[in-house]
Amino acid sequence: GYALRCYICADSPSLCLTNATCTHGDDSCLQIRFAALKTYACWKLSRCNMNEIADDFGADNFDFHCCQKDFCNKSPATVVSKTTFSIAIVMTMIWMFCF
Repeated sequence: GYALRCYICADSPSLCLTNATCTHGDDSCLQIRFAALKTYACWKLSRCNMNEIADDFGADNFDFHCCQKDFCNKSPATVVSKTTFSIAIVMTMIWMFCF
C-alpha cells in the first residue's frame, strides 16, 4: 500500500527539511505552531483535534494543521487555533441561550 511522507522536526525555529515515511497507523501530516517554534510529525487523522494534540504534546496555546498529502505539513493553508476554537464555542453557547 501507499505510505504518506511528511516533514518531521521537533521545536524547529526555522523551516523543517527533515522528512520521513509515516508508519502504517499514521495517515496524516501534522504541523503545530507554539509561538515561534513549529513541530512537524506524522499523525493519525482521527486524533487531529485540540484535546488529543494538547495531551500528547503537553501544550496549551498552539495552532495546528493536519493534512493527507505528501509533505503537506510544510506550510498550512488553514490553521486551527485553540483560542479561536474556544471563543467560537463560547459565542455559540451564548447565542443559543440568549435567543
